Amino acid sequence: MLFTQSNAQRKFMDLIFERTTKYANWDPPAEIQVGSYGKIDKATGNFIPQGSIYSNDFQSLLRRVGIDPESDEHRPKDCPEESEFTAWSKNVRRLELNVESHAGVPGIATATIKGTWQFRRGTTGAILIMNKPRIKTISQDVLGKLSSIEFLKSVHLVIKVFYCPAYTLYLSDKSGENINIALLSSAPVVAPLGTVGAKAEVKWWSDAQAGLTRSGSMPDHCFTPLYELKHPRYSRAGRRSSISPERTGEDLWITPHLPWTSLDEDGQEPPVFIDNTPDSSDSEEESGL
Repeated sequence: MLFTQSNAQRKFMDLIFERTTKYANWDPPAEIQVGSYGKIDKATGNFIPQGSIYSNDFQSLLRRVGIDPESDEHRPKDCPEESEFTAWSKNVRRLELNVESHAGVPGIATATIKGTWQFRRGTTGAILIMNKPRIKTISQDVLGKLSSIEFLKSVHLVIKVFYCPAYTLYLSDKSGENINIALLSSAPVVAPLGTVGAKAEVKWWSDAQAGLTRSGSMPDHCFTPLYELKHPRYSRAGRRSSISPERTGEDLWITPHLPWTSLDEDGQEPPVFIDNTPDSSDSEEESGL
């Protein structure tokens, strides 16, 4: 079966969420911004922002919990850059790429990211790879304060976003193929006068023959393939044990589940059958027995 756009997006999100408890962005060039709040559209899987904690309209709520909107304390913080982030679903195995078998691909031997992924026949699998990801996140102290805002319990808040200059994502069909993926580098581009250093251009190579692939590469960290959504925990007065540690920061928040039930291998929700047949007691009442 061929995936529809919404089925493919939701299935990909479903598989990556199962492994990471994070939300995959099917359209990484469309930026997901830290501090946005909203909901996931059940029909498409898109995050629908309804506002931002950095908007003027939100300032009064920030002040109530002790955050000065004029300061930078609630602004997202940049985490150190990582070399790579790779996630794949449970029905996928990563193997070492045989460089000799692909000697005709220029630069594959020195590719910074490369691998072979094996998909189980009859199932759908997903892969997400980011090169040099950099996380923007709301600090633990600010998350602790924001958790007291009652309004945020009715929406989902983007607390963390992965930015990267190159990504690739792949959603398989059920044929059980093996695919090879590599991030190839070209000769360094001479930096313009007045700037520091030269940057090597990179591009993705893959021999995938089936499934769906999306990828991109740019000099800057402009793609957002992955993000975290949270909403504050509901307080349960009197339920805390005297020896339980006090929750702080991100521990005051929980990850919302995806807004659909389990999807089948084609990305569709299994039909729900409702039995409208009256039981024996109803039949007896209607017959006057």
